[in-house]
Amino acid sequence: MWQLTNKTNTLNLHAQFIWVDEFDWQALAQSDPVYTLTGAIDIQQGTKKAGRPITLNGDDTRTTRADLATLQAWADIPELTMTLTHPKGKEYKVIFARPNITNINFIKQYKPEDEEDDDKCTLNLHFLTTE
Repeated sequence: MWQLTNKTNTLNLHAQFIWVDEFDWQALAQSDPVYTLTGAIDIQQGTKKAGRPITLNGDDTRTTRADLATLQAWADIPELTMTLTHPKGKEYKVIFARPNITNINFIKQYKPEDEEDDDKCTLNLHFLTTE
């Protein structure tokens, strides 16, 4: 399962969250080609140190209303750096990206008076790496 940990609390996330943009990231940055007065080409390259997007698609997962409330509370804390642990154990230092939580859909529609902490929803989570 995925785990999201702030300094003191850990939130277990469903193992079936899919990292949809895992292979869209390129650490190598490159400038547009610029031609010098002599006709030579100048292209600069460098390695990005942070900012890799991690978008977790939760269309096939179930997240409780209580966990969603925790995620939204954490997303509203400025500069909160967390540890996101992949189900295979790799850890990433992350912050919430904007928008932080999207496509929230409750499995069963309820009237407001019927809402419970264990109501289930699907959602997508958006992070950026900081290291």
